[in-house]
Amino acid sequence: MRVSVIAGDIADAPADAICTSTNPRLTLMMGTGGSVRDRGGFEVLRAAEEVLANSDRTSLPPGSVHVTTAGKLPYKAILHCIASDATHRSSDAVIRTCVVNALAAAESLDCTSLAMPVFATGHAHYKFAKSLAAMAEALRSANTRLEHLIIVVRDEDRVDDAKRAIRDAGVTIA
Repeated sequence: MRVSVIAGDIADAPADAICTSTNPRLTLMMGTGGSVRDRGGFEVLRAAEEVLANSDRTSLPPGSVHVTTAGKLPYKAILHCIASDATHRSSDAVIRTCVVNALAAAESLDCTSLAMPVFATGHAHYKFAKSLAAMAEALRSANTRLEHLIIVVRDEDRVDDAKRAIRDAGVTIA
């Protein structure tokens, strides 16, 4: 699998599907969730609300991934990755599980490419380099047919830092 890093909005990523890094209630209020809600339309929010309603829970488990429509966005789907617990805490284990589950979900949708943010660095305030190291650890051991993974960082000035953190964790960047 080829791994690359780009700067920008997750809703602009050149991939078959995109991930959000969201909370266990799938509120899609800010960050990547807010972007897909704003750009994909309220159809995306309604689909996320339906996922939670159908779960018979008040919150979804950290590390789980939930697939919804992409609404007006040009993707096969949006993969909502629960990157923290209900108190907005995350861990390396949760982040690794998000990556593994997102790759599996993308494969089940016959995607060849997937874009994901740096998990838990927004709402959960997880350290940028630490999140990237956990993501890279999951990628090193990934067994996937996915051809291209795009990691999207919000700011151009973080691209080199992201590439370095991923390389330092043993993953080759395209």
